[in-house]
This record gives sequence, C-alpha cells and structure tokens, in this order.
Amino acid sequence: MTSLNIMKKANLDDYNTPKYVWDILTDYFNLDKDIIIYEPFYSNGNSKKYLEELDYKNIIHNNECFFENYKNYEFDIIISNPPYTIKQKILKILYEIDKPFILIVPTSIISKLYMKNIFKHDLVHIQYVIPQRRLQFERLDGYNQRRTCFDTLFLCYKMNLPRDVNYI
Repeated sequence: MTSLNIMKKANLDDYNTPKYVWDILTDYFNLDKDIIIYEPFYSNGNSKKYLEELDYKNIIHNNECFFENYKNYEFDIIISNPPYTIKQKILKILYEIDKPFILIVPTSIISKLYMKNIFKHDLVHIQYVIPQRRLQFERLDGYNQRRTCFDTLFLCYKMNLPRDVNYI
C-alpha cells in the first residue's frame, strides 16, 4: 500500500504527541511535579510514560471514554492533544469543568466562532502559547510523516501566564 493510500485511510484524529513536544510543554509551564494531571485522550498510551519520564508522579491516563468518565476523577489540570474533529464538544465540557487546561490544537482555533461562544463570559482566562517552530506528530497507524501540514499552539485556560499570547 502506498503512503498516499495509508494517509487516506487513517483517521484524522489518529495522531500522537511525541516526547519532544511534552518536553517543550513541561519546560515552558514549569508545573509542580506533584500536581494531578489528567490526560484524557489515550491514543497510543505514551503520554503517561513521557510525563513520568519528566518526573510527574500523578497522571490519570486510561483507555476509556472521556465523555463518560471525566466526572470520576479528581485532578488539578488537564493536559492533552485532544482529537481535533471533536474539539468543540471537548471545549464545552472543559469550560463546564472549570479547571486549568493546556491543549495542543491547530492555530485556526483562534478564529473559531465556537471559541467565542463557549468562553464568552470567561475570555479573560484564555491564553495562547505559540511554539517557535511547527510541531510534528506521530501517526497511530505507523506512518511517520516528515512534516505536519498545519501549525499548532497550546491553548491555555486559567494558567495565569505573563501575557495572553506567549511565544516559546
């Protein structure tokens, strides 16, 4: 099967966050190593391993449906690379949970009307962290693309960063 055929068959949400992105994220945010991190979107399951390698001790990362189980956990922050095709639905729930979060999302989210509608009463708590270079992702189906065709950023909520738009 050619690379093109593999790409056509792959689900648009079947991308994993490589370790170097977790390194960038945790270096910039300098989070307390004892906080409870909820990483609800399992994919290949490597997120927990990578966070543990970075000395985070309390990570909730199970292969179960976020929409059915998020109420079952006590946590301090959500950090994830959520499925992009359902990010609007995810953001609605995250707003209701009202806890800090950091999500890796496409930069196009900045201009989405649903962002304004979901966070209309709390836009003051939305901040962006923009990496200096395009982040690359790993495909779940084993196909390793050389370049991601879109830019991403870290969408942050209630992180109290120094500025609303931050560059790293």
